[in-house]
Formats: sequence, C-alpha cells, structure tokens
Amino acid sequence: MNLYQVARDGQTLGEFTESQIHEGLQTGYFQAGDWCWREGMGEWQGLASLFQQPVKTAMQPLPQPSAEPVFNPYAAPPSSLAGGPRQAALRPLVELASPGTRFVAMILDYVALVVCFVPAVVMDEMKMGGDDLQVIVSGGLFVILCIANLILIATEGQTIGKKILGIRIAEMDDSVKAGFMRIVFLRSLIGRGLLGIVPFYGLVDALFIFNQDRRCIHDKIGGTHVIKV
Repeated sequence: MNLYQVARDGQTLGEFTESQIHEGLQTGYFQAGDWCWREGMGEWQGLASLFQQPVKTAMQPLPQPSAEPVFNPYAAPPSSLAGGPRQAALRPLVELASPGTRFVAMILDYVALVVCFVPAVVMDEMKMGGDDLQVIVSGGLFVILCIANLILIATEGQTIGKKILGIRIAEMDDSVKAGFMRIVFLRSLIGRGLLGIVPFYGLVDALFIFNQDRRCIHDKIGGTHVIKV
C-alpha cells in the first residue's frame, strides 16, 4: 500500500493512502497548494496535479480509519527499541538540477583544468623560460584550482562549474549541504575514481542521470543528489 506524506506551508499533515487523498480532494480537506511525496519519488509534487482531481474550497473533516497510523509532527519520534515503525522524515521541497545543467557544470570544471596548462603551452611555443619554469607555472595554477574547489566543496558543496550554474551537491535524506568526506571520498574517489577502472562504467554512470531521481551511480554511493540553489 502506497502511503503519501502530505505537506502544507512546510508542515506535514501526515501520511495518507491514495483513497484518503481522493476523498480529501473531493471534500475539501486538502487545498490546492498542498504537496505530497512518497518513497520512490524524486521530489515533492503538487497534490491536485498528481492525482488530477479538482480541489473543493470547503474544508470538511477527513475520516481517519483506525487501521492507518497518521504522523503527528509534534510528537516525539518513536524509539527504535520499541520495535514500532519509524515514520519517514519530511523532506524539504527542492528542485533537482537538470541533466543538461549538470553536464555543462562538468564541462566547465574540465575547462578550468585545461586552462591551468595553457600558459605552459604558450611559453613553450614562444620559447619563454625553460621546462622547469613551465612546470612551476602550470603546477601552481593546478594547485590553486584544486584548493579553490576543495574550499567550495567544504563550505558550499559545489565545484567551480556548479557554483557558476547555481547548483550544489546535497545529502539525499534532508537536502542539506553534503559533508566534505561524503563528497570527496564516497562520491568522488570511490564512486568515480576507483570504479572508473571498470570498462564502460563511466558511460553507465552517466546514463543513470536520466532516472526519475536524476542520480548517477556515484550519487547513490555517496548518498547525495544535485539540486538547484
């Protein structure tokens, strides 16, 4: 049985079955601005648009069957020792970054990397300085780029490309900024670097972005998704 969390003005109203939602839309218990979410959905959606049913303006009480528990946002969370089911936390309303935006952000990151080595090529063509100077200049620019990206990742969950396009890496559970260790080690070193040695992994990883939740394999390993700021 699918249970939908319904929210209004950032506050949860509880969990409801599809039949309860249809009844609530007919009686006016739910409003046109209400949102809903259930496990498997990539983001929150408008209640009326998802169920394609007009909303009545009159507010009527919605019958609550005794067999279905309703989440109380003001109640203390149940203890895991009690053995009862734990209610899913209400996720903030976020907008996922589009595949195109994420692709352009990746291209910008690669462009920034290539720019680090342009001075060395120019110096070599113009016979300026020796090999040591060219290595120092390009190496210095590369170190500066790495430091800038590490600072952005640690403070804002962004690379330079993501910063330019207004998107960031966030934790999947509550969409807060993902931690440095989660992004660098789980998402990047393992999800991209270590698994990157597997043939065709990069292609398969990229194709996962076209799923409903728009998460690549490295996103799933890191427990993250990419959202608009």
